[in-house]
Parts: sequence; structure tokens; C-alpha cells
Amino acid sequence: MIPQTILVGDDDPAFCHLMQLLFAAAGFTVLVAPDGHSLVRIAQEAMPDLVLIDLVMPQLDGYEALRQLRNDTRTAHLPMIMLTARIAPADLVSGFESGADDFVTKPVGGEELLARVRGHLRRAARRPVHNPLTGLAGNVLITEEIRYRLRRSDEFTLLHVDLSSFKSFNDSYGFARGDHAIHTLADVLRAVVAPEEASGAFLGHIGGDDFVLLARPERAEQLCRAAITRFHACVPSLYDAEDLARGFLDGTDREGTALRFPLVGLTIGGVVHQPGRFHTPEQLGRAAAAMRQQAKQGGTGTYVLDLGDDMALRIGLPLAV
Repeated sequence: MIPQTILVGDDDPAFCHLMQLLFAAAGFTVLVAPDGHSLVRIAQEAMPDLVLIDLVMPQLDGYEALRQLRNDTRTAHLPMIMLTARIAPADLVSGFESGADDFVTKPVGGEELLARVRGHLRRAARRPVHNPLTGLAGNVLITEEIRYRLRRSDEFTLLHVDLSSFKSFNDSYGFARGDHAIHTLADVLRAVVAPEEASGAFLGHIGGDDFVLLARPERAEQLCRAAITRFHACVPSLYDAEDLARGFLDGTDREGTALRFPLVGLTIGGVVHQPGRFHTPEQLGRAAAAMRQQAKQGGTGTYVLDLGDDMALRIGLPLAV
């Protein structure tokens, strides 16, 4: 079983070291963020199972980091526990209103903290197995579907579908418009997959703007092109007229540098599984994620398919839209 991951956000190195020792000894993987910006970034990239957030941190305090994580569909579902030396009722109210699941007052005993963490993880594990935003199969069902196909030695392709430039879109328009973009993508993928369902195609929503599609290998490239083309036809409806006319969004990176972000689009990475090539869903998922990273380098509309040891890598160049 893969260890569950705890992300600790705190600017006290001694406390973080103590947390690493405590959780590692209990069988968890531990990630550490020394400030609020790092906490948000690591949570979005690593998708931990639970987040511990210190109330007082540099760059972003715990309240703002918590709000940003709750407003991001990729991390909104994670259990989040606030850590604080403050005990004023107003701090508790602010924390819960920002989206905290629990409050732990420092100093805290190791056994008590472990008990609270395990309790939240148990409750999280009992949540519905479908993604609450789109209603599509969530991580549990996706993993079980892949494991089932691996056990049967099926040959199939896993496509990892991702929205490029989604963060800038979400930052510019807010989480409600971001959720609408994700719903639009889910509808596009449903339409693309529907004709394939009789032959065993499967669609799942990992979280945020990440989706998974399982299909027959010979259908993979056509599905990539269909998804990219259909979604790009929907892009104009997602933007304000002036932004659409410019063809980009103005924004800043994490260091405050002014940048222009292109309009959202799809990038897809895929891997063909042949009997004996992969043994676990995790191996297959990592291989597909690597192909998706290659697709991102090609820009919006790019798909990269690894067709197996005996077949060349096929790269679909960006489609004109």
C-alpha cells in the first residue's frame, strides 16, 4: 500500500522536523512548506492526503493559504487542520469560516495529533467515490478500473487529459468560472467517449482540471484529436469578449513578474499498456504523466502517445483552432 502523504506548512524548522519524525514513524510520507506560497504550490502539485497549516506564516498567512486551497478545485476536498498558538474564539471562528476542518493548539501531544489526523483521513476515505464537481468516477474508481484491466491482461490506452493555462484562467476569473470551464471539459469528454462505451471506454475525473480516459489502443489518437477539436470550439464561450479578442490574459507569476497567458486548451499524454508492461496503476499513471509533461512542452492542442516498446512515440502537433 502506498503511504498517505501529509503536507505541513510551518516556518519553524524545529517544529517541521518534529512533524517529519512523528508522521514518518507512523508510516506517512511527509512534505514540508516553509511559507504560505510554498504550501499552496506544493499542495497543488503533490496532491497530499491531508494538510496541516500554521496560522502565522510568511508571504501568505494560514487563513489566506487555506482560502486559496479551498477555492482551487484541485485541493478543495483535502482535509485541512489549522495549527496555532492562539486560542482566542475569534481566531477559531476565522479559521472555520476560511474552510478549516479542525484546529490544533500548539504545543500538541504527538498521540493526540496522530489521532486527529487519522480520524480526518478515515472520514475522507468514506466520501463518495465520484468526483463531487462533475459526477464522474473519482480516484478510487479510476484506480480500481485500471487494476481490474491489469489483472485481466487487457491491452488498453490510458489518456491523461489536462487543461493548459487553467491556473491563469482561474486566477483571472475566479473559481466559479474555473468550475464552469471544468464542467465544459467534462461534457466534451463525455460526448467523445459515449460512442466508445460499447467497446469498454472509461472516463474518470482525477480532480481539478485532470481527467483520465481508458480506451482501445487503436482509438487513442482519434479520441485525442476529437477531444482537442471539440474543446477548442468551446473556448470562446469561456472568455470575456475583450480577453478573447486579445487572445491572452494579463497576469503575474509567483515572483510578481508581468506575463501574458494564452487561452486555455487541452494537452494529452497517453500510454499503451500491453500485457506485462505495467504491473500497478501507479506505474501506468506515472508513465502517462510523463507523456503529458512532454505534451505541455508542445503547447496547447498537443498530444503525446507512447505506443509501446515496439512502436515509436507519436506526437500530435497543435491543432489550428
